[in-house]
Amino acid sequence: MMAVRHPTVVVTGASGAIGSATVEALQRRRVQVIELTRPSLDLSSMASVRATARELNRTAGHIDALLNIAATFTTRYQKTKEGFETMLATNHLGPFLLTNLLRDRLTPGGRVITVTAPSTTRVDMDRLQDRERFNAMHTFGATKAANLMFTFELARRAKRWEIRANAFYPGLVRSELMREAPRVVRLAARLVSRSPDRAAHDLADLALSPAHAGTTGWLFKGTRHIDAPRATQDIGQQSKLWQKTTDLVELEGGF
Repeated sequence: MMAVRHPTVVVTGASGAIGSATVEALQRRRVQVIELTRPSLDLSSMASVRATARELNRTAGHIDALLNIAATFTTRYQKTKEGFETMLATNHLGPFLLTNLLRDRLTPGGRVITVTAPSTTRVDMDRLQDRERFNAMHTFGATKAANLMFTFELARRAKRWEIRANAFYPGLVRSELMREAPRVVRLAARLVSRSPDRAAHDLADLALSPAHAGTTGWLFKGTRHIDAPRATQDIGQQSKLWQKTTDLVELEGGF
C-alpha cells in the first residue's frame, strides 16, 4: 500500500493572531505545517531569511504552499543591521527573498499566498528608506501595496514552474499588529475587527482547496475575488519594483 502524502505548508508569522489560527486550521486538515516564528525567522534580517531558506531547502522534501502572513507596524523610524527600514524589510523584502529562495521546493501546482490589504499608497522605495520623510501609516500602507505588486509579478513569473501566487486580505482582525498605532485608530479597529478564525479558515481553503488549484494573480477577501487598487495593477511598475527589490536583497536566481 502506498503511503499517503500529506501536503506541507510553510507559515510565516505562525505565532501571531492570524498565523496561529491558520496553523490550527491546517492541522485539523491533517497538513504537515512548518511554523516559522520570530525565534526561527527574523524577516527583517536578510541573513536570517537566507539561513531559514537553506534549512528548509535541506530538510523539506516538498512545499505545497507558502503562506506569507508575518508583518509588523511601528511608529518609529528604525533601521535594520543591513540598513533597511524595519517595516519595509519585514513586510516586503523578507517575504520576497524567502519566496524566491524556496522556488525549488515549491511543487508544481504549489501556492504562494501573501496576506496584505487593498492599499492605494504609492510605492516609492527611495522615500521608504528616507528617515526625513518617514510616516508610519504611509510606510505600512506602501509595504502592503508592495505585497500586491509582488504577488501579481510573481504570478506571471512563476507560471513556467506551475506555481500559483495570490494575495489575501483578511479584513480587520483582532491582533497585536497595530498596538503602536494612534489610540483613535486602535479604538476604531477594535470596534469592527473580528476573530482571526474566519481568516484562518479562508486561508486554509485558498492553500488547499482544489477549487483554487488553477487560480493565480488574484486578490481575495475571504475566498471572494476582489479588484486590487489600480495603482498596484501597472505591469511596468510591478516589474520595476521586482528588479529594485532583487537588487536590494542581492538575489541571484529566483523566479
